[in-house]
Amino acid sequence: MSRRTMLVTLAAVVVILLAVMLVFLANSDSGISPEDRKGTEFVEQTEGGAGEEQFPAADPVPEEGAEGTVSRENENYEFVLRNYHNYVTVYTLPEDTLYEYTDVILDVLPEETKEEIRQGKYLRNEEELYNFLENYTS
Repeated sequence: MSRRTMLVTLAAVVVILLAVMLVFLANSDSGISPEDRKGTEFVEQTEGGAGEEQFPAADPVPEEGAEGTVSRENENYEFVLRNYHNYVTVYTLPEDTLYEYTDVILDVLPEETKEEIRQGKYLRNEEELYNFLENYTS
């Protein structure tokens, strides 16, 4: 092999190894615990044992009827915010499945907003969801 061919081959191998290392590093855990990351970004947390995720049970969407309940029957809501271990969590509707854990601590919210979240704060779309989250994560 000529010297030029060897150098080109060596350079190609180095580039491939660097690409593999970058992919590996991008996909690996950063070594920072979720507790240390709170306050800087959304944090997805998993709890439970044996590889099985356990999510908090969500309250059903209130319907018209009992005194003091708000009718949500005729309105189109995509998300509901709820309190989970003193953090705001996001659920999708109508399935009421966990959508995202957030780093928004309930105690830092205004009293009125805290109460709304404890009761279930309903949001119509992703824009409303991310506007709310943006206000309390920046």
